[in-house]
Amino acid sequence: MLIPIIKINDGGYEHIVGTNSHDQLYVDEETGGIQYLNLQCCEGTKVYTDDEQNTINFIGKDEDGSAHPLVEFVTIEELLIIATENMEKQTDAYIRLDELAKKYFEKKDESLDKLSKLETRNTSGMLPS
Repeated sequence: MLIPIIKINDGGYEHIVGTNSHDQLYVDEETGGIQYLNLQCCEGTKVYTDDEQNTINFIGKDEDGSAHPLVEFVTIEELLIIATENMEKQTDAYIRLDELAKKYFEKKDESLDKLSKLETRNTSGMLPS
């Protein structure tokens, strides 16, 4: 059995549909074709006017003689490799975010400690409180 891997270019952010919580696929009632929708910004692959510029597009394999990019199909084994790579990337990104958050809160504590020693109170709202 082969499984389709549908890829999207969302304004320069390329990913497999379903790896982002804001991804949605739907069947376009007008054309019967599959469309992509980013639930976060409510933009997608459907173009409503001739002068509209679309920043979200499907990515596919270009093969000789094909008028449109083709959806890639993979085996279950290939899918597990893709899923593992995606999981590792997401884990690495989360670890980097966690490290940056820890650094931020350490600096925030240092700033608050410095401010607590001042005679005047900070009311600008620019520094953490």
